[in-house]
Amino acid sequence: MTQPVRVSFFGGLGEIGANMATVEVDGRLALLDVGLTFPDAEHYGIDLILPDWAALRERAGDVHCVVLTHGHEDHVGALPFFLRDFPNTRVYGSPLTLGLVRARLEEHPDVSAELVDVAAGDRFSDGPFDIELVTVTHSIPDGFAVALHTPQGTVLHSGDFRLDQTPIDGKPTDLPHLAELGDAGVALLLADSTNADMPGHTQSERVVGHTLRDVIGEARGRVVVTTFASHIHRVQQVIDAAQSSGRKVCFVGRSMVRNMPIARELGYLDYDDEHVVELGEVEGVDRHRLVIVCTGSQGEPYAALSLMAAGQHRQITVEPDDTVIMASSVIPGNESAIYRAINGLIRHGAKVVHKGVADVHVSGHAAADELKFFHNIVRPRAFVPVHGEYRHMVAHAVIAAECGVDRDQIFVCEDGDTVELADGRVRRGKPFRAGRVFVDGLGIGDVGNAVLRDRERLSSEGVCVAVITLDAHGRLAAVPQVVQQGVIYEVEQAHLLDLAAKLVADELGDQDPAGETSVVRRTVATALGRFWREQTGRRPTILPLLVEL
Repeated sequence: MTQPVRVSFFGGLGEIGANMATVEVDGRLALLDVGLTFPDAEHYGIDLILPDWAALRERAGDVHCVVLTHGHEDHVGALPFFLRDFPNTRVYGSPLTLGLVRARLEEHPDVSAELVDVAAGDRFSDGPFDIELVTVTHSIPDGFAVALHTPQGTVLHSGDFRLDQTPIDGKPTDLPHLAELGDAGVALLLADSTNADMPGHTQSERVVGHTLRDVIGEARGRVVVTTFASHIHRVQQVIDAAQSSGRKVCFVGRSMVRNMPIARELGYLDYDDEHVVELGEVEGVDRHRLVIVCTGSQGEPYAALSLMAAGQHRQITVEPDDTVIMASSVIPGNESAIYRAINGLIRHGAKVVHKGVADVHVSGHAAADELKFFHNIVRPRAFVPVHGEYRHMVAHAVIAAECGVDRDQIFVCEDGDTVELADGRVRRGKPFRAGRVFVDGLGIGDVGNAVLRDRERLSSEGVCVAVITLDAHGRLAAVPQVVQQGVIYEVEQAHLLDLAAKLVADELGDQDPAGETSVVRRTVATALGRFWREQTGRRPTILPLLVEL
C-alpha cells in the first residue's frame, strides 16, 4: 500500500518570514527553504529568530535534502544554524542563491553542507524525490517554483513570485511550464499569499527604472539610494541611472558590499570597476557626480542610512540639495524606525523620495488578479495558502475557491500543521510542536519567553539592587546599600535611596538573628517592592545581593 505524502509547516504561515516546510515521501524528508525572521520591538536584545525544528531532530536520519526557492533571508537565512544540527545535508539552489549561501557559510566555518547548483527547467531525482524546477519572477533573480512528483501526485510550491511580463533579466514566470504541470495534474498547490488581499496586478520592475532615471537625472547634490542588498535588479537599475547621469556608484553597508561582487561574478549584475568608488574615496568625488547605494531601508539602527540620518556616519554626511531615494517597501513593524530616519534626513536638508510620493518600489509578490490567473493555469485539486499573515492566507483561500478548487480541499494552516495527500484527496494530519528559537549573541535557543518577559519588565520598570552584608551569625553587619537603574532620576531623587536603605536595615534589624539567606532575600525583596510602590507607583525588579563575612 502506497504511503500518504505528508507536508508539514515549520514556519511562514500566519507570518512574513521564517519560511520552512517539509515534504515526506516513503519516510524520507525534503525541506523547502530554511528561512529566518528578524526581531521586532517586543524581542528585547534578540538578534535573529529561527523556526523550531526540534521535531526533526528526532528523525535526523530521515532528513534527505533541502531545496531553496530563492536567496532571500526569510528563505535561506536559517540554513547555517540548521546545518549545525544536520551536517552535510545536500542543498539544492540556483547559482545566485547558493552564491549568497556560500558567503553566509563563510561566517560559520564549523558548518558543512553539500551545495548543488541547479537551474530552472531541471528535473532530477534524489532518493524518493522527483524534483522539477520552474522559473518564477520575484524581486531577486533565479527564483524557483518547485514541483515534487510523488506516488500520490504532484505537489507544487510556487515560491515567491509575481507575473511581471517585462522583467529586467528577460525571464518572466514560466507560464507555459506551469500550464504543462497543470495539464498533467497538480494534486496539491502551496502558493505565495503575500499580496492576496490587494486587487489588480503588481507593476513591472521597469516602472522603478524610469523613476530612478528621472529622479537621479534631476538631482543637484549627492544621491543616496537605499534598498535591500538582495534586490539585484533594483541595484542594476540604480547603476544604469547613475551612469546615464554621469555619476559613479559607491556601495555602502556590509551586505551590499558582500552581495554585489557575488552577483557580478555570477553574471547577474553588470558594471565596470571604473564606475565604482570605494567608501574611503567618497570625499574625493564631487557631490553631484556620485550615487551611494546603501543598506538601511527598514530603519535598522546601525545600518548606513540610519547613521546618516542621525549624523553619525563616519564617512558620509547628508547636506542640503542631497536626494535620498528609499527604493523599498515598509515591512510591517518597521514604520516608526523608517519615519525616524526620514525625519532625520529632512532635518539635514535632504529631499527624500519614497514609495508614497513616487514609483521607486514595486512588490515582488503577485496581487489578487495575478493569483487568479495563476490558479486557472495550474488548476490544483487541493490548495494550502502559504507565505503570508493570516489575513493574506484567508484572502488567498477565497481566490482559490473562486477559481474552482473544492472548498473542502482548501486548508488554511498555521505553523505546526500538517496535511496528508492520499488517494487523490488531501486531509489534515496530526499537528506537531512548532515555534520560534531565538538567537541572542552566541546563544541559540537559550533565551525563551520567560527571559523576554524579564527583559520587558527591566525595560519598563527598571531594577533595584540591595547589597546586604551579613556576619557569621546571619546578622546585618553594615548599613545596606541600595542602588537602582531606570527607576528614578537619581540626581533629583537620591533621598529615596537613603530611605530605602534605612527601611531595609529596620526590616532586617527586627529579625534576631536574621536567619537563613533565603529569608533575608525574601524580606528585602518584599520590603523594597512595597517601598517603591508606595513612593513612586512603580514595580522595579528587586535583586538582593548578599555578602557574607
